[in-house]
Amino acid sequence: MSILADPGISQILLIDPVPARFGLLKTGHQRRVREAYRRLTEAADLARVPRYFAISDSAVGREHWLSTPCERNASRVHEVSTDRTVISNEALLAAMRDEMREQLFVCGFWLDDVVSSAALEALLIGFNAHLIMDLSPALDHTNRQATLDRLNQYGVPPISLRSLLYEWMAKAEDRDLRDALATLWQQQTAETNRGTSA
Repeated sequence: MSILADPGISQILLIDPVPARFGLLKTGHQRRVREAYRRLTEAADLARVPRYFAISDSAVGREHWLSTPCERNASRVHEVSTDRTVISNEALLAAMRDEMREQLFVCGFWLDDVVSSAALEALLIGFNAHLIMDLSPALDHTNRQATLDRLNQYGVPPISLRSLLYEWMAKAEDRDLRDALATLWQQQTAETNRGTSA
């Protein structure tokens, strides 16, 4: 099992990456989350890391999603029911297993219920599951730390987008890919520095 994030064995599960969820976030936080999703999408495309989408509301058009799937891989979009865990969708689970990529990075809305349960269940069934914490806002911010503690207790480590980009860059074999990921990592670092100084 690789400890560092490696683009060659990574895949991503995005849960409801739709801006309709933004209504409950502060305006500045909305912008940071939107930019972070854009960087994740660009990095995944560059590194050829597959992105799977668990969508609970099919009425939202794809042009409004925070990340968009590659159309030639439309099978990576799966509609899920809100009364069951995301991983209970058998087609989604089978597709992710077929990738033969052990590292699963989970993010989306909301950390304190849907996202954390998906990450825990993914770990239980054999994925090396991680939570991208800055892309997974909590609906109730007071639950955030307790949720992260629970994930840590059971072995689902949080990772920041900045760390993920750095590790993908460090593990990339191709020099052009490393340079492109370095640019995204530097952008995310600058964004992180702006956030801590605000």
